[in-house]
Amino acid sequence: MLKFTCLMIVGAVLSISPPAVAESRAVNISIGSIGGSLDNAALRTIRQVIGFAVGTSTVDKFIVYSPKPGSIPIEGGFSACAEAGFGISNTRFNAFIQELRSVNPKPGTFYNLELTATCKPR
Repeated sequence: MLKFTCLMIVGAVLSISPPAVAESRAVNISIGSIGGSLDNAALRTIRQVIGFAVGTSTVDKFIVYSPKPGSIPIEGGFSACAEAGFGISNTRFNAFIQELRSVNPKPGTFYNLELTATCKPR
């Protein structure tokens, strides 16, 4: 009887499924000036990291939100989203994000990375 009770308790615990956690397979990227001059070296590095990721299929979808045609900010910079390529492992995409995080712009330049489930057109 004790074995049956233990089996029922274990079965009940295993039948409770944890809530689904949304996987971060995309990252929103924004870089710009806070009023001074933009750190062009950081901007160039970010573009190279993204370009390499697109070229190696680590990033399958890349959407530029800003600048749009006819609305180029005076300070420069951009806002975009990069989404993991089809069949790319989380390890490889996380390495891409880590490489983006390693960029440290000079003071006067803001740089934000925000993980998201997917890139959405705006």
